[in-house]
Amino acid sequence: MPLPSKRNPEELARTLEAWFSKQFGHACTITDVGIPEGTGMSSETLLFTLHHNGLVEPVVTRLNPDMNDWPVFPIYDMVAQAGAMQLVGNNSNLPVPNVRFLETDTSILGSPFMVMDRVNGRALPDMPPYVFGGSYMDAMSVDDRRELGREVARVQARIHAINLSTAIGDVSFLPSRDGDAIDRLLAEQRDYYDWARGDLQLPVIERALTWLAERKPSNPGPTVINWGDARPGNVLFDGLTPTAVLDWEMVNVGPAGIDVGWLIFMHQFFQSLADVFEMPGFPEFCQTEDIIKAYEGAGGRHIEDLNWYIVYASLRFAAVAIRTSLRGVAYGEREMPDDPEDLIMHKAMLYEQISL
Repeated sequence: MPLPSKRNPEELARTLEAWFSKQFGHACTITDVGIPEGTGMSSETLLFTLHHNGLVEPVVTRLNPDMNDWPVFPIYDMVAQAGAMQLVGNNSNLPVPNVRFLETDTSILGSPFMVMDRVNGRALPDMPPYVFGGSYMDAMSVDDRRELGREVARVQARIHAINLSTAIGDVSFLPSRDGDAIDRLLAEQRDYYDWARGDLQLPVIERALTWLAERKPSNPGPTVINWGDARPGNVLFDGLTPTAVLDWEMVNVGPAGIDVGWLIFMHQFFQSLADVFEMPGFPEFCQTEDIIKAYEGAGGRHIEDLNWYIVYASLRFAAVAIRTSLRGVAYGEREMPDDPEDLIMHKAMLYEQISL
């Protein structure tokens, strides 16, 4: 579910007017304050227009959530998010948002925040999911839908092509690339699951962690920058052309398969929702063969043990689902199920994946 902010957008805007006036050295006013609809489970986003010195500038401000009010993650690293966009922007021709300001002083808005130039483009919604209809994909041909998925795979290939050893700019915000990347990633998922579950026991997560540890890829390839939440909903498009690669709050380093598996799994999950509700969805979208062919055609390395990465993505999403579902219980939006595993909407899919 989208993050239900308790902050008042107009009050934030008034505070930011004074802050921007100080940054620019002259008076600044803010208009057109709004919050994007249909996306976002974690960080908070504020849209508005800056007016200063004769300029009219549409911008986006991204804030950490209230860490005392059911955050999805235990840590939000705004410095890493900004650093990832700057790193990708400096070392590729990908359209990442231009970070205008990064403010780490929490006394201003109650959390760190960054300000980016706003980019035009259309996004696929999460709530309700694009597979339920109502998005720009409805009017697309089957071929164009398939091409949209391929284009996201090409974006991934260009991100993974960045050589972190010779990259221009700061990489200190990234985790260490020493040691076994997969061992580190599995340990991170175990820590996140333990934090998200509290005192609940969810055998499907335990079994998935064991399954993954026992079947580690033997040749994962080089450690690259992982976009993290690498999927079509985090790309703005003009037609079939990406105009912005968004949402870097899950940025990490690891094998390229981490991102590719996430892209494939996330549509499998959304399509499974359409199937449950007997809706057509988009079964032709983000098919494995299409994604791999486009990814490798754009210079991406062949992903060995692809199914492992898809199961890893399923495990990651299941752990996040625990937290978002418990938040829904806390907000009175759903009942606490008798079986805690029912907090995971795709638990049957995950059980099936680890039974093979």
